[in-house]
Amino acid sequence: MLIRAYLRASTSEQDAHRAKDELREFIAGFNHRIAGYYTENQSGTKLERPELNRLIEDSEAGDVLLIEKMDRLTRLPWGEWKTLKARIMAKGLVIVVADQPMTHAVFSSGKQNSITLALTEFMLDLGAAMARDDHETRHKRQAQGIAKAKAEGKYRGRRANMALHQDIRDQLTLGRSYSQIQEKLGCSRATIARVVKES
Repeated sequence: MLIRAYLRASTSEQDAHRAKDELREFIAGFNHRIAGYYTENQSGTKLERPELNRLIEDSEAGDVLLIEKMDRLTRLPWGEWKTLKARIMAKGLVIVVADQPMTHAVFSSGKQNSITLALTEFMLDLGAAMARDDHETRHKRQAQGIAKAKAEGKYRGRRANMALHQDIRDQLTLGRSYSQIQEKLGCSRATIARVVKES
């Protein structure tokens, strides 16, 4: 059984490695070690995520996909979550969520009985639904706040990171590709394209 940790943050401005030490300590409590970390800055609302895909491809039946919280794996709509879950299950991966003790049974027994599997699947589905609901609720509240601010003439929009924009312009002047700039500055392709358009 190899344990593969999946670390995700939604944007390049957030630290996807934030939970690494916590997951390492969590696994040490079961006298296991993490075989590899798969880290990316991608929205949990996207089904296609390169590092998650690589984790699934690298895995064999009985391996563990370890996550800090369910929303690190998915904020997908229900149908897309079922698609992702089917891929994970078809590979024979066991999903372990650090903050959901029901999913930890694989570490104590090495395998799960049918009742534990059914309960674990239920908890994962519930966690996925709650993660999606939380995502939709936050976006709804954000939209309401923006609408109110616009109505009151107070809305100015998100302020651009001018220092980052200047760094991008400098890199473009040096003839760097989008991929090179992304790697060097840790920004998204959309941000680079926005700077190009503004220039």
